[in-house]
Amino acid sequence: MTQVKTRLGELEIDEKDIIDFPEGLPGFEYLHRYVLIQDERTDPIKWLVSVEDENVSLPVIDPWLVRVDYTVEVSPADKRLLKLENVKDALVMCVVVIPKNEPENATINLLAPVIINIRENIGKQIILDDPNYTIRHRIVDEMERSRKIISQQDVKTGAGTESEA
Repeated sequence: MTQVKTRLGELEIDEKDIIDFPEGLPGFEYLHRYVLIQDERTDPIKWLVSVEDENVSLPVIDPWLVRVDYTVEVSPADKRLLKLENVKDALVMCVVVIPKNEPENATINLLAPVIINIRENIGKQIILDDPNYTIRHRIVDEMERSRKIISQQDVKTGAGTESEA
């Protein structure tokens, strides 16, 4: 176990939990070692925390909690870098920006998801080639959009309606 100072306080980290980002993250190319921290105070938001720079902690979230029809295509080159042979080993997270004193205006970066091979503990932030995604999607708008998609699917399948006896 290793003690690491972070913006979230001092954490005890197991070396096996450290995720290697061979190329760093955009803007932090010089930092390669991170851990994913779950803090019950901010759930479902998790924290991608640098173990090399105590000032770098990125809030991330499962994008499907925000946008039910989110899709990710990982290029063959990125799959090789990530040593990703099975899609079940991929954890996909997206960075969240929460403006101070305006949580209702929080945004999610759907254009550049962070992909982590949980079996190998290798990560990379990739840029998707999809015109439907940008770096700033307002979370409340995306969740409302997702609610509409789910209710349309419920109507089509008859879910939520009483069946005839």
